[in-house]
Amino acid sequence: MKRSEQRLKINNTYLVIGRDADFNPSIHNAHYPIQNLSRGGIRFSCNEHFDIDEKVNVHLYIDEKLSHKASGRICYHDEDNSQNSYYGVSFLDNYLHI
Repeated sequence: MKRSEQRLKINNTYLVIGRDADFNPSIHNAHYPIQNLSRGGIRFSCNEHFDIDEKVNVHLYIDEKLSHKASGRICYHDEDNSQNSYYGVSFLDNYLHI
């Protein structure tokens, strides 16, 4: 049985990702644009390298306001013809209610 996930694109959204437990998003200056999001995770573009299965702290911002925090893991990486990098992060807790 294949489960269908609804994926959304929302304007004015970005992601801040931390790699350790002491992560402070207010001093982390790298914001990654979100390509789409679903109940279980987010696809984003970035120029930073992440390892597959790397655990991260995710802070989702909509219209400059913190909207969601979760733990996650990097679940995929791909590039387009222009060498833009895209990653997927899968939530490990605190799923979105969409």
